[in-house]
Amino acid sequence: MRLSPQNSRRLTQLVWRDRARRWVPIVAAVVVGLGGLAYVTELQIGRVDRTVDVVTHDATVLTIKNPGARGAAVFHVHLDDGRDVDAVSTMRLTPAHGAHMTVTEAKHASGRSTFDVVRLAE
Repeated sequence: MRLSPQNSRRLTQLVWRDRARRWVPIVAAVVVGLGGLAYVTELQIGRVDRTVDVVTHDATVLTIKNPGARGAAVFHVHLDDGRDVDAVSTMRLTPAHGAHMTVTEAKHASGRSTFDVVRLAE
């Protein structure tokens, strides 16, 4: 059975209208969700305590706060400028007491300073 050109056009319009009714709300929901995610991400980025300055120090390990932890350790170290601070390390190898290492001091916009172990000194 053949359709007349007018009925063929009407059938095509009905098919596309049905497809649009099904997919337009889904696409709109995805776009709104991505917009909400972008908005929340932008709010979080605006609240970050930005790093203003980074200084490298030579340090000596005084104590290890959690020596058995896998993946991260906190060292109490003596810096080359005379301060004793806690530095976070993500190295797999845990150096012994008295070992020398390189530590970076990150100064943040809020005035806070954080210390990270970069590498063992040679």
